[in-house]
Amino acid sequence: MARLRNRIRKADYFTDGELLRWHRDKRATYSGLWALAEDSGCLEDDPFMWKLMLWPSPLDADIPVELLTQWRDELVDAGKLVPYEADGERFLYIRTFLQHEHPRNPQRPDLPLPPWVQHEATVHKRGDSEVTRHTYSVSSDMDSSPVCDSTVTVVSPPPRPAPSRVPKGTLGTGDGPVDNSTVRSVPDNGHDRVCWRCGKPISGDELLDDKAVLSRKGLRHVECSEVVVP
Repeated sequence: MARLRNRIRKADYFTDGELLRWHRDKRATYSGLWALAEDSGCLEDDPFMWKLMLWPSPLDADIPVELLTQWRDELVDAGKLVPYEADGERFLYIRTFLQHEHPRNPQRPDLPLPPWVQHEATVHKRGDSEVTRHTYSVSSDMDSSPVCDSTVTVVSPPPRPAPSRVPKGTLGTGDGPVDNSTVRSVPDNGHDRVCWRCGKPISGDELLDDKAVLSRKGLRHVECSEVVVP
């Protein structure tokens, strides 16, 4: 279900020469689309839903769905929005989204991604637990291809199973396959992979096999017992 997200509106928004040529309500709508977009920069092409989410007040009766549809078409023509389709449904990608938005903790995509947006889910191991981090990038052929002149059709991923409910303090993952995505598992501990006790390197296999742990001072081999200083 569509929802609004916290986005940072930069100071350049108020002085951008191109945006200043638009009506203020059109500028506000474009800013609202950034809040509706997922962390991938993608959103549903649904002006009716935009009306409900961005202009719900009775005082906004002068901004009907037809006007939002017109602005949508103008934003596509201006190259601000790039349309694409998946399973017969229409979506939009905000062309400069990933250039300006850098969420601290990006969330996994719920919408199918266009072919030029790459998603990577990286599983980082921290002691006995795991943390999945999501990152997005745009392929280099995005600007070289005239994607803004036509609608791109993509194949959406199969449905993702709902995450299982697990007791508090245990690890539960509900991530399923995501289009344009890769998943890899790497040790991530925030320290150099060198034992602070013996000075010898610690390999990723040692971390995965629980032959090395993250202690108070950093990584160390399990066999290198930690000395407690009174």
